[in-house]
Amino acid sequence: MLAFFPSSFRFPLFGSLARLSPSLSRLFLRIPPLSFRQNHCFFPHFCYNKNRTLVPVYGRRGEIVSDSYEAFLLEQGGELACLRFFFHCRWPSGYACPQCGFREAYTIATRRMPLFECTRCHYQTSVTSGTFLEGTRTPLSKWLYAMHRLSDPSSGINAVQLTQLIRVTYKTAYAMLDKIRQSLLSTESDLRSGSLSGSIEAGLAIWGREKLSSLELGDHEQPVAAGVACDSAGQPVQIALMEVSRSEMLDRTMTPMGCHRFKSRFVSPDPASQKTTVYRSKYLTKRHCKTLASICKAGFKRIQDTYHGVSLRNLGKYLAEFTFRWNALRKDGQCLRHMAVACLSSRLPVHA
Repeated sequence: MLAFFPSSFRFPLFGSLARLSPSLSRLFLRIPPLSFRQNHCFFPHFCYNKNRTLVPVYGRRGEIVSDSYEAFLLEQGGELACLRFFFHCRWPSGYACPQCGFREAYTIATRRMPLFECTRCHYQTSVTSGTFLEGTRTPLSKWLYAMHRLSDPSSGINAVQLTQLIRVTYKTAYAMLDKIRQSLLSTESDLRSGSLSGSIEAGLAIWGREKLSSLELGDHEQPVAAGVACDSAGQPVQIALMEVSRSEMLDRTMTPMGCHRFKSRFVSPDPASQKTTVYRSKYLTKRHCKTLASICKAGFKRIQDTYHGVSLRNLGKYLAEFTFRWNALRKDGQCLRHMAVACLSSRLPVHA
């Protein structure tokens, strides 16, 4: 019977059908309008009913796409729940005035972003004020969804995919991901620049290494100093990656100056950790640091498969993203919360 309804009449029925009967919604989805058939796309998996409530819509086989933005928003509890999540990430122990530290405030809810006015000094602030998220026109739920996809160890996301999922322009999606990576690169968290201690493997890895490369570094190759700390059972618990400049390389070998800079920045100052040998060539690293070599190989492959080519100018941001996610998942598994805290502590300008 639904096949006889015109396409313009089916859309108002869509939310009600999905809410009343999944079987009717599945039948409904089997008969898309002609314009949808021509464009090879189907109805969204979520829609709003007449009460403006987000309701699930089943796919052609009765499944719900769990990695969509709408599914994530429904799971979190809506835009207000995402705002509450950012609030707890910025003030884990409750509100504290940035000016005087007082913990009581009035809430001004007449704006799109609620303001908190300190009851002592009357200083007004918001969840995003003073961070690179201040002044953003993009809803916080979309920012949180982008962080959620970046923190997912099984599948990453690039700007093209994010554009389709949250329905923004490519420029906005690229700016969002770039700001998040920049905040991870500049954060002082132990997940990004923590000191390696204990049993440490350290050496040299080459990004973009060609199979038939010469003794000299190619134009698309970038040396990366890497290290991994293992526990008493031999399991890796923390990694560190650092770009090595061309002045710290001699052909395809890292100079002692580069090794010293890596150890002073990422290795614990205790004498036992400082005795770690940093293998200065790719061959020695692959031979003596099997755990480190496998981690670097998997990380470089993930970056290449997800982003399909990264310029050397932005490589540091992608390495920071990989390092932060890897360390956060090994620490307590709460990568999304750690990433949100890092973004709320950043002071970068925002244009998204």
